[in-house]
Amino acid sequence: MFGFSKKENSPDKTEKTRFFAKLKGALHKSSAPLAESLSGVFTKKPLDDETLVRLEEILIKADLGPELAARFCEQLRRERFGKDISEPEIRAALAEKIAEVFAPFAKALDLSGPRPFVILMVGVNGAGKTTTLAKFAKWLKDQGKSALLVAGDTFRAAAVEQLKIWGARAGVPVLAGEPNSDPASLAFKGVQQASAQNLDVVLIDTAGRL
Repeated sequence: MFGFSKKENSPDKTEKTRFFAKLKGALHKSSAPLAESLSGVFTKKPLDDETLVRLEEILIKADLGPELAARFCEQLRRERFGKDISEPEIRAALAEKIAEVFAPFAKALDLSGPRPFVILMVGVNGAGKTTTLAKFAKWLKDQGKSALLVAGDTFRAAAVEQLKIWGARAGVPVLAGEPNSDPASLAFKGVQQASAQNLDVVLIDTAGRL
């Protein structure tokens, strides 16, 4: 009715908004399937055979592996069969079981050697490498250690921006190269920079391709 003109967003601002929307969606997709599947199976009801079968299928599809999935479901059968169980209880029990599996391989982080200590993060796409690396950097900072994050997935712009965001939140500097630049050269540059600055740890992110 009124002739007010609408203020149009600049192309740069619009593109930036679209990018962060895509980034948010990608981060959600990496964790949503398992969470949504669990919430669809578990309500507050007695644990029965049908629920255990569905749970095992969900865990296998989430790449936990058939052996771990079977062991976890069998443990639930022994301890909770016929009893009420909820999604949060399943999540807590699953986290405990995964920690139990990794416990024999756990080693104390020894940073007493020559600096910088280099950590190279590898794994398939969507496994959570970037966020885990950033959380690790934050933990190191909280322990009084200095760190540098290196955005080694140079062929995926979203990965670089994601690491920059997490690095800013953690208060840890991020080294990023030009798009599509050589990841190995950037990793080497990161180690050199950390050495020159006498930093304790270099954490290098990589592409999700094995």
